[in-house]
Amino acid sequence: MKLLVFSLVLFCLFFPGISKAQSDETANRLMEVMEISDSMSGMVDMMKQNPAFSSSVPTEFWDEFKKVLTSEELIAEVAEVYKKYYSEDEMIQLIEFYTSPIGKKTLKINPQLSGETMQIGQKYSIQVVQKLMEKSGTQK
Repeated sequence: MKLLVFSLVLFCLFFPGISKAQSDETANRLMEVMEISDSMSGMVDMMKQNPAFSSSVPTEFWDEFKKVLTSEELIAEVAEVYKKYYSEDEMIQLIEFYTSPIGKKTLKINPQLSGETMQIGQKYSIQVVQKLMEKSGTQK
């Protein structure tokens, strides 16, 4: 009986470590299939092309900034956030999705989708603010 209890205690102590290792591996694989590094690099390129930044920020800054944003350390931190919100099974499902044809298409067009929807949101927000200001009499 003591041997059984001892074995169960050892298993319980050891099992969380196995689970975390699997979760780390799965999260890292998810970052890979989601092309997080490429996505962050693309985000820096978009910022670099923004007229508000392009004239005042030297090219060397953007090169260094891109290195930091695509570093293994930062991607590992992003993976930790995914582990916080997704279970092991859910991350596996995401991996399956992002390796499917529609998942690959989603990754490819997501920057354009995000940019266009953000522009729509900004335009709509400005219109709403203007209407509210007119309604409240703060703008004529």
